[in-house]
Amino acid sequence: MAPSFRRSRLDLACEPSAVGRARSHVGDTLTRWRLPEDVVFDAATVVTELTSNAVRHAGSCADPFGPGQVRPSTVRRCALALWLTDTRLHLGVWDQSRARPVLRPVSFDAEGGRGLQVVAGLSQGQWGAALTRPEGKVVWAALPLPAGYRPRIARDSPLSRASSRR
Repeated sequence: MAPSFRRSRLDLACEPSAVGRARSHVGDTLTRWRLPEDVVFDAATVVTELTSNAVRHAGSCADPFGPGQVRPSTVRRCALALWLTDTRLHLGVWDQSRARPVLRPVSFDAEGGRGLQVVAGLSQGQWGAALTRPEGKVVWAALPLPAGYRPRIARDSPLSRASSRR
């Protein structure tokens, strides 16, 4: 595996607001990392799909005493991880469910169920899921960086300050 140049992690409550927070984090982080706009857009799309699935399938348990009410003890956790290597941007969403996602064919007139198809397409088939200990799973995707693109170290990075002292 190629060495990681940059990493970022965001811990979230696995509830509907997590989707927007994860998407914003991806946009802000990848822009700061100076990735091309099309990679930022594709990454935001993938993270939106993966986080939406985490919320939908592993998210908060509704309180039976009121519609839409969630007790703090029932809020589940999820997390977003980003890591950049010299050839790919890796994205992972962890949640507390052990149910693995299944890529299914979708009929033309279906109203949903296309999220993993989108992830598979944008990642050129480089995606998957792995169970984690003591609980949960991570669903990941790896987006290729454009040919000839090399990650640049931001000027405000500790790495750039260290290299400028040589």
